[in-house]
Amino acid sequence: MKPIEKLIEVFKKFPSVGPKQAERFTMYIMRADISEIKSLIDAITDLKNTIKLCSKCNNYTDSEICDICLDEKRDKNFLCVVETPFDIVAIEKTKIYNGLYFVLGSYIIPHSNNNEFFSRFEMLKNRLKNEKIKELIIALNTTTEGQTTSLYLKNNLSGYVEKITRIAFGVPLGADIDYMDEYTLGWALKGRSEM
Repeated sequence: MKPIEKLIEVFKKFPSVGPKQAERFTMYIMRADISEIKSLIDAITDLKNTIKLCSKCNNYTDSEICDICLDEKRDKNFLCVVETPFDIVAIEKTKIYNGLYFVLGSYIIPHSNNNEFFSRFEMLKNRLKNEKIKELIIALNTTTEGQTTSLYLKNNLSGYVEKITRIAFGVPLGADIDYMDEYTLGWALKGRSEM
């Protein structure tokens, strides 16, 4: 039945969802009441229509500037560079870091079209030029791409900030930050070292 197969294929595109999980999701939707399905569709539509990127840090927000950038209690001496807004969520759970963020969005490699990376890199550089940030904390994944991008940032931004640090390697090599528990990530942030 094509509609079932089509929905299974859609669910298989979700991160970490394999064929069996996609089938379970599809079967759940087939059994669900139409009002429940409508609520799901409305929630997805509302999300896509209202959530955008913060004009200052690229975090998800429903306004021009996100709540973190607007928070006067944040320490404006620190700027933490992450790959995705989900990395911000993971770091915030540690309750250790109270600075600002910048979402890079992608890595310098292996993308053939690096327009997004270089556009965000320029945005980051301008932010460092215009704000009195003392320490740039690089909190990218410890994959080859993350390491290469971290070195690129260090080599090209060191003239714009007093200190550049990298989160400590308590985060296992090859792991994604948004999958780390808050204790491991917290110790990695506390143990960061200068690059």
